[in-house]
Amino acid sequence: MINRIKEFAGVLRLSRHPLKIIFGQLLAKSGLHRFFTIRMQGYKINFSKSALALSLFADSHQRHEDEQFLQRILKPGQVYADIGANIGTLVLSAAAAVGPKGKVIGIEAHPVTFKHLQANVAINDFSNIVLINSAAGDKEGSVFFSNINSDDQNKVLTGPGIGIEIKVDTPDHLLAAESTIDVLKIDVEGYEKFVLQGATLTLQKTGIIYFESWEKHFSNFGYKTADIIRILKENNFEVYKPTGNQLVSLPASYQSERCENLVALKDTNGFCKAHGYVVTG
Repeated sequence: MINRIKEFAGVLRLSRHPLKIIFGQLLAKSGLHRFFTIRMQGYKINFSKSALALSLFADSHQRHEDEQFLQRILKPGQVYADIGANIGTLVLSAAAAVGPKGKVIGIEAHPVTFKHLQANVAINDFSNIVLINSAAGDKEGSVFFSNINSDDQNKVLTGPGIGIEIKVDTPDHLLAAESTIDVLKIDVEGYEKFVLQGATLTLQKTGIIYFESWEKHFSNFGYKTADIIRILKENNFEVYKPTGNQLVSLPASYQSERCENLVALKDTNGFCKAHGYVVTG
């Protein structure tokens, strides 16, 4: 109980709208939250008991940077795959961007979060979304997964006997039906290296990767940002930090000292020409 209070106090300190957070919590406790939906840009989501839904109820523009980036680079008719889809904000935003002739694949590991994802897709009018309930990694089997209240931070655990046991499969199996993936997004709380190691065939048919990077998360699994960059370079990608209209070129020894999103490209010149970016650094 004390840990939950500390966690909630931390959320209030970081929020720009602490009163809305408190009001949202009261709605969730009373059960009235189920009568609310949250209007986003081009779609809507349920006000569920998900931690991310509560944050978006307080501020629907939170994490809007990711949506803006995807809406900028995705084109109608393209294929977008999301590993670590959470409750579906980027899945739904991408579905709007690629249109009815495009396709979106959302992969989410945690069974409760996956139910929120399914419900959010159901209340929108998109017919171009496929959902998969599985963790992604370097081999098929099972892993132990955390089950904390901050469900947007649940992740693969390194030790057995704690959390919940869930299915894991490789991206090569999960995305085998796709001949081309225009944009692959990965956000798996530090497990990114193992996702890439299980994606040898997937990387061959992928043009753009948008992924979360943080040295703190990677260190929990015994590797560094440089290991991610090496794997991507071995698969013909160059890694950049998108900043405004610039792509900052990153050295092989780069470390993500804070949580950030990086982009890996096979055709940098084509990407810059198509989307108005300039390479620096």
